[in-house]
Amino acid sequence: MRILALDQATITGWAVIEDDGNVIDSGTWALADRKRTGESRGMRYIRFRHELLKAITMYQPEMICHEQTLLRGGAATEIANGLKALILETAAEKGLEVTCVHTTELKHFATGNGRAEKEDMVKAALGLSGRLPRDDNEADALLIGLWASSRYGSFPCPQWGDKKKARRRAAGGRG
Repeated sequence: MRILALDQATITGWAVIEDDGNVIDSGTWALADRKRTGESRGMRYIRFRHELLKAITMYQPEMICHEQTLLRGGAATEIANGLKALILETAAEKGLEVTCVHTTELKHFATGNGRAEKEDMVKAALGLSGRLPRDDNEADALLIGLWASSRYGSFPCPQWGDKKKARRRAAGGRG
């Protein structure tokens, strides 16, 4: 099964991963240019839908896995919920399965620590995928895809012993 993994935000991280953990492609989508151009807030949703449809057409995933939207209030929550609605709508139109992962669960999967920092997640993405992410958005998307591959496919879930070993493994060391 091929998975399209999304860390949806104004800069959306994305990754396409096979259910055995093989990374096909990954990157980021910059969705908002509002401060520079003064464009409508709705343009980010138009860009997101365009990029989402392009990725679905190009990579033919059977599942979309995204980071669960947290309800903290404010603009970030509004954006995340709008993007989630587009994920659900597009997946329904295309007949794709959709699942999500909570941030704490993703961090624990990747590092053994549910409160891991962004730098830890970038190191974990490199260590687990063998791919150097451009930023924390792409790192999260890679890890979301690997999480889904371990849950629904054959990618082995990392086993974390003590926290020192977990940090070394996440950084690509031997642990």
